[in-house]
Amino acid sequence: MNMLAMRFAVVRFMPYIQTREFANVGIILICPKTGFFDYSLEFKYQRLSKFFRYFDARIFKQAMNSFSNELERIKENLKRSSNRDPELFRALLDHLARPRDAIICTSDIGVTTGESEKKELDRLFSYYAEHSFAKDQREEILTKNIQKMIREIQTPFPFVQVKVGDDNEYYANFPLVQKQGERIRKIIKPLYLGQDNSSEIIQKSDKWISVINRLRDFSSIEEDTKIMFPFESAQDQTERQKKAFELITRDAKKARIELVNKDDIAKIESFVLS
Repeated sequence: MNMLAMRFAVVRFMPYIQTREFANVGIILICPKTGFFDYSLEFKYQRLSKFFRYFDARIFKQAMNSFSNELERIKENLKRSSNRDPELFRALLDHLARPRDAIICTSDIGVTTGESEKKELDRLFSYYAEHSFAKDQREEILTKNIQKMIREIQTPFPFVQVKVGDDNEYYANFPLVQKQGERIRKIIKPLYLGQDNSSEIIQKSDKWISVINRLRDFSSIEEDTKIMFPFESAQDQTERQKKAFELITRDAKKARIELVNKDDIAKIESFVLS
């Protein structure tokens, strides 16, 4: 598939011009070749309030709505126009990315490539605004900590990183699997569930519950194979996060998966030694 060359600018929230501190809150993306123009913005102030503690959230929302309206007008005008001159799209992004002393501004223009404009917009938004790389790091750190803990426990059969399943049917990689001969006795999959967005929490757990159920469907693991998901969550959960945990706890129980907080060392050790 041909790769498309695209240009983008990161939308920034900079409430204090004096200190020039900012947080990324969106992406504007164009593809001059295909005439693509679109954007993705974060309107929730919860994440930002922890850093900009004294700033009025209402002003943030007003500024974001105003900037969003400007982008939407440009997008609609482009849809109605028959002009698909690549220079027009470059000029539009240059205009939007011009230096401005405002609480909503942008970064310098960057260049990227991808197979799909929409997928690249989503990827950039996830990376710059939602810090997808940091979330991956949190789960990686959690996994390493759980692995270290289990290595220190004397077990008759070790826990090792294994690909479970059949290459030609269905498989998944797990960091901690205990086998007795060819039989898989236990699987441990640490999950980072500290996302601000409750939807992300549910989607992460749904993914791995589905993986376990599929492996059972293909008889890659037995019905009595013990499964545990040690998790890390936000310290001070919102009501939406609490609701998400009620749902995933119910679903994990239905799938015969033990969901346990990473700090409940006694439960994890009991599972490992059982």
